[in-house]
Amino acid sequence: MTTGAGGEISAFDRFQALWQRCLVEDARDDSSSIHQRLLMAYAEPQRFYHNLTHIDHCLGVFDEVKSLLSNPDAVELAIWTHDVIYQPGARDNEALSVEWYLDIAADVHDSDLVQLVSQHIIATLHDDRPLDAEDSGYLVDIDLSSFAMPWDDFLRDSRNLRRENPQITDQEYYHNQGKFQKLLLSRHRFYHSDYFYQHYEQRARDNLARYFEYIRKALDSP
Repeated sequence: MTTGAGGEISAFDRFQALWQRCLVEDARDDSSSIHQRLLMAYAEPQRFYHNLTHIDHCLGVFDEVKSLLSNPDAVELAIWTHDVIYQPGARDNEALSVEWYLDIAADVHDSDLVQLVSQHIIATLHDDRPLDAEDSGYLVDIDLSSFAMPWDDFLRDSRNLRRENPQITDQEYYHNQGKFQKLLLSRHRFYHSDYFYQHYEQRARDNLARYFEYIRKALDSP
């Protein structure tokens, strides 16, 4: 998987094709400027995990499952935009990302698509709210798929998430992360969809069990 402005996954050609497929008749194509805005957003200095590498990862996983989706274009648009607004510790990142999408989609995407993408983005709050929109479960699973990466990659992502929150102590950070991760583990299924349950579930649970022990040792060390 390659990353960056010229990467095979997040490169402009892919985004342009997606954007043009979704345009209503006679709508102006601003895909070039929108793609540049996305690249600039995901390159902001406070980002170590919620950056273009994460988007590339999600797009790569999306490609595994897009044939299973009812509206793959809506999910792909949500992948591109779900973290476009990101300030560490803020509770309105997803809501503001929806507003960002609504602004660029005004008058160029039909209302049904706009509503669907917005619902998908809000689903990435991962707060166990009901997932009303079809395919939202897939987007949630895609967003959480990094939990099932090989251990070294999982640990790298975990460290990058920690780097995004330098303003709080290790004790506070790991307490908050532990609450979120234990919420995920308390579900009957970590992943919503059958595909992710079959291919990702056990690896994610194994990684988190190992990570909890890693954190315990880190906090106990002098």
